[in-house]
Amino acid sequence: MIDSHLHLDDAKFDGVREQIINDFPLHNIDFVINNSCDLPSMRESARLAKENFRVFATVGMHPHDAKSFDVNFEKEMIALAQHPKVVAVGEIGLDYFYDISPRQVQKDVFARQLEIADKLHLPVTLHVRDAYGDTLDVLTAQKRFLNNGVLWHCYGGSAEFASQMVKKGHYFAFGGAITFKNAKKEDVIRAMPPQRILSETDSPYMTPVPLRGTVNNPFNVRFVVQKLAEVYGTDFSAMEEQIRKNCLQLFPKIAAFLKD
Repeated sequence: MIDSHLHLDDAKFDGVREQIINDFPLHNIDFVINNSCDLPSMRESARLAKENFRVFATVGMHPHDAKSFDVNFEKEMIALAQHPKVVAVGEIGLDYFYDISPRQVQKDVFARQLEIADKLHLPVTLHVRDAYGDTLDVLTAQKRFLNNGVLWHCYGGSAEFASQMVKKGHYFAFGGAITFKNAKKEDVIRAMPPQRILSETDSPYMTPVPLRGTVNNPFNVRFVVQKLAEVYGTDFSAMEEQIRKNCLQLFPKIAAFLKD
């Protein structure tokens, strides 16, 4: 199984992080992608990837932290991305639910990071909350830089919007939220072909049913894969294999590293 989006650097994993990573084979975890949010998490994410075979990393700044983006952060992004296990720019995008950074700053930083991703020949992982219209505006304005793949992390938009993005070749990751009783995500998921789907946990957040109320961890991605298999009317192993193919197609640096 693959967890395409998590945060092993989070303090909630202090004291158990190394054991969790060591236990990946016991829980059938092929590999995970640790996503960055700010400067400390970006550095730690890169370190974890360099030191652990089954961990890959991203570089980038979350929209919450966009107000801290500067030329020094950009330089470090580019430097860290030279490592073969840094596989994407993310998580980047817009978050209008909390508005922790001013909206115009979010948009400017988002647009700039799309340009950087293109220069690095890396796909982008998007964080979007209550901002699908403006996100589409930024993507449209920057479409000349979208040459290496787009992944919508923890997709929360409509089936109609997803259908538009499918036509552009985008991918979509789903996590524990799709297991919630009131999620009603089946129609949204079915709006996408299974060839565009990835599994994630967003650990330590968004713990799936039946473990709600506990700290999420990458082992729980099995509940997400199972739910996706149910929605598509297939079995667990077929869904697992499809997700692996999708992930290796979207993240060519992972495919190259595993081949070596």
